[in-house]
Amino acid sequence: MKHSERRMIGGFVAPIVLVYLLIFLYPTVRTVYMSFFKLKNLAAPVSDWEFVGLDNYIKLFSSPLVMQAFSNIIKIAFVGGVGTFIVALFFAVVLSSKVRGKKLLRAIVYLPNLITPVAMVTMWTQYIYNNEYGLLHNLFKALHLNWLADIPWTSTEWAFRSMLIAFCFGSVGYYMVIFMSAMEKIPQDLYDYAGMEGAGKLQMFWRITMPLLKDTTKTAVTFWGIGAVNFFLWSRVFSTNPLEPSTIVPANYMFGMVFGGSSSGASNASMLNVGGGCAMGVLLTLCVVLIFFVVNLICGNEKYEY
Repeated sequence: MKHSERRMIGGFVAPIVLVYLLIFLYPTVRTVYMSFFKLKNLAAPVSDWEFVGLDNYIKLFSSPLVMQAFSNIIKIAFVGGVGTFIVALFFAVVLSSKVRGKKLLRAIVYLPNLITPVAMVTMWTQYIYNNEYGLLHNLFKALHLNWLADIPWTSTEWAFRSMLIAFCFGSVGYYMVIFMSAMEKIPQDLYDYAGMEGAGKLQMFWRITMPLLKDTTKTAVTFWGIGAVNFFLWSRVFSTNPLEPSTIVPANYMFGMVFGGSSSGASNASMLNVGGGCAMGVLLTLCVVLIFFVVNLICGNEKYEY
């Protein structure tokens, strides 16, 4: 390689390396470093940092509220994920067929993704879950299912399930589009040949569609898992009390520790612990890494070609 070529390559690579060091690597290393200290706010000088070692991590793992927060994201990841993918796959299969008006139906299913989460939460809490004039209340009343009509959807007992249903409803369209885009690339000849051999629609789905959607499903599951770990806004705005165990998530707890609020149990600035918030951030990062590892371990690297 000529000297001029090396200089040209270095000129292109150097800005990328610099951006990575400044924007990604430095904040990551600093966050891990800060997690071993106790400090009151992000602007505190290093001289005011109090070294506590692993104490921040120990306090997190010994907190029942933190354990409940992690339990909630596990439920979101598994229960919500299974429900969302089943419905998304159903719509993807139906709308990939020769059904009439599929463009309009696809737009309707995807529409919730175009609405801001705050507006979605308002719609669900005020017009769907409302116990006086909400959609579910009136629908169940009309069907004479009074025991369902009287469910207090926004109460402490039902808050998490109500939030999860609303969140999954808004996520179906996004994953439907992902699956549909992958299905459209599968050659129609495979289905024609399978039909000539006597295969039914269900057999085609399990023997052709699902195996060829393996890489897409792997990506979708990874996205969903990362979204569950970073779940924050729905939890923050769905419940009027951020300290509510039924809807709290780790990101919400971390926000309270770093910026203040009742979600961390801190009622004033003197009780803040930015180091503890950094420790929570490190744990969430490890959760994301674990998700990548588990998904790749389960799905493997085998690829189907067509």
